Amino acid sequence: MRLGDIRHEDIVAATEEFRRLGRDNFLQTYGFGRARSYELVLDGLRYDSKAIAGVAHGHATGDLLRAADFSGGAATVARRLRELGFVVETGEAPRDGAALLARLRKLRVSRGPGNSTPSRHQPLSLLWAIAREADERPRMVPWPQFRDEVGPLLVEFGLPNAKATPEYPFWHLRGSELWEVQGVPVELVKEMPRMSILEAHHPQAGLTEGAAALLRDPVIRLDAITTVCDTYLEDVDRQALFERIGLGGYITAGSLSNPSEPGSSEAGVDEYGRMTGPAPRRDATRSVIVRDEALARKVKELEGDRCQICGTTLRHLNRPYSEAAHIRGLGRPHHGPDELQNLLCLCANCHVLFDGLEIYVDPDGLVRGTRASREPHPLRRDPRHPVDEAHLGYHRGLCHVNARKPAVS
Repeated sequence: MRLGDIRHEDIVAATEEFRRLGRDNFLQTYGFGRARSYELVLDGLRYDSKAIAGVAHGHATGDLLRAADFSGGAATVARRLRELGFVVETGEAPRDGAALLARLRKLRVSRGPGNSTPSRHQPLSLLWAIAREADERPRMVPWPQFRDEVGPLLVEFGLPNAKATPEYPFWHLRGSELWEVQGVPVELVKEMPRMSILEAHHPQAGLTEGAAALLRDPVIRLDAITTVCDTYLEDVDRQALFERIGLGGYITAGSLSNPSEPGSSEAGVDEYGRMTGPAPRRDATRSVIVRDEALARKVKELEGDRCQICGTTLRHLNRPYSEAAHIRGLGRPHHGPDELQNLLCLCANCHVLFDGLEIYVDPDGLVRGTRASREPHPLRRDPRHPVDEAHLGYHRGLCHVNARKPAVS
């Protein structure tokens, strides 16, 4: 058996036949079983690596390889496919959040000489990619864009005195099996390409389609962000990092607002620097979330306009005043549902504290402060007012990922 005879175009021809016949017919025709360990991933589809290599060998030499001919095992086949520039994943791609989080905890991060602290290059790059997914931007990014956006992050949030080398995570994140690189010349895939190759060919890299699909779930995405931060970024100022990396929506339980648009103003400025004339105005077109006002009225009615956290009953313009607060924000990046189970009746002050992640509700229904400066007390709740624990758990997750403070040097 000589896998070295197989060329890139032979593999492509075999995958085309695989698609034409269908997996079951293809495997039965050529006498192969389903892959147990290695799968070829091409254009979002998965192929049994041994079967593809065996049929590709037939295209290359006229000598079809059978399952019994692979003396070197599936690992040898996978190595040859990777040499030809293909993505090969070990075992099943992460098909659920638990598998994704397990792989995030086991990144093959490097450590410098005499330093046991793991490098932050891969974790920071993954957070950057997760931010792109949260913002619904394309998952694959060309090398120049990755270099220009991730490079400064490595300088700002990487380990002290660590050299910013964005080419390393760009290439080596493939080992996580959550990342792929496309566009590197076949003859160079055995080892990390030189910078000159990256600059000349502009390959693309990003999360695999399977990982990206999982991260579109806001709950899994928050768990992934928390896992990366807790495992590799213990001493990083997370709020500063989130703002910088495009995850600013995770420093509050509310939704991201639309950015302000520049406008013109007829107001002038007097000699003391004070504004004169009418307040500035601007024309704007924006998309806003339409809330169910009947639900807001319902939660206020059930709780008697009394804050469920502090018990305060406010009055405004001679009427009771309270606010319907969503536990998990409706808009980006949280995408919570507009339902009674996702609502609390709060006073304005507690609403600000709750959205600002200063207070949360623990699994026992006690309201606590994230800074441990509040005496815990039960969340008031009318028996007719259901509250979904999953939404409270999501809010606690936001509080957790923002609670850790950078170490003081």
